[in-house]
Amino acid sequence: MLESYFKRAYSFYGELATKISPNFGYLKEDLKKSGLRYTSEEYLSLAMFVSLILFCIEVPVITFIISFFTHVIWALLMALAISASVTATIFILFTTYPRTQYDSIASEIERGLPFAVSYMTASASSDAPPIEIFRSISKLDEYPELKEQALNVIRDVEGLGLDLSSALKRESKRTPSRQFKELLIGIDSTLRSGAELPVFLSNRANNLFNNYQRRIKDYSNLLSMIVEIYITVVIVGSIFFTIMATVMSMMGGTQDILMLQFFISFVLMPMISVALAYYIKIASP
Repeated sequence: MLESYFKRAYSFYGELATKISPNFGYLKEDLKKSGLRYTSEEYLSLAMFVSLILFCIEVPVITFIISFFTHVIWALLMALAISASVTATIFILFTTYPRTQYDSIASEIERGLPFAVSYMTASASSDAPPIEIFRSISKLDEYPELKEQALNVIRDVEGLGLDLSSALKRESKRTPSRQFKELLIGIDSTLRSGAELPVFLSNRANNLFNNYQRRIKDYSNLLSMIVEIYITVVIVGSIFFTIMATVMSMMGGTQDILMLQFFISFVLMPMISVALAYYIKIASP
């Protein structure tokens, strides 16, 4: 279904997208590393297609809403300004999405890399052919992003007929993870120089685990700080505000105090809790 939208968008805006694509030179690399198998022209066509459709929907809807409060001409002008701003924002979000996507993939790859390199070390120590090293991590269903990287190497060797060195170089240019790129280049250099691959992989696994332990320690310190913030702001703060609101309500203005207390208790505090929970999730190593 998504393919049909891409084709339709390209048929409408393909020529314009081709003209403006040099201004988005970074998009081609971002699309390749994020796993989105589209050309920059196709992706820009879809971005323009979606943005303009939303613009056409926003203008009458916003005009109708604002016309209740002001003259219809002013409502239309304000609607055009708001819709243009929203449309530009959506287009920018479209063009930055591939980078966000490959950053997420890189994070997932590096999360499982210390454990995957341990599997690779065990496979290399058994004198298996080098391609079997990647076959061993292609079976790790716990890390699907890392599994996909290994399958790419296997596919290049067995499907396209590339030698392992060429496949490693090709994948090192496509992978979004800097650590995995360094690992692939290191394996290629080790194989071409005739050095001991198990030794290289063992040393790399030790380095990765040391980095992983450091990230876990930093994350533990971060959690301690967030817990202190939560206790101070959400728990103690809400209790303090409740006491203050009770005292202030005795002096008059009960209705305003109740509205403010309702907002803080049922809107602001839950928002702070959700924000902290989200930050904990994205900061997790």
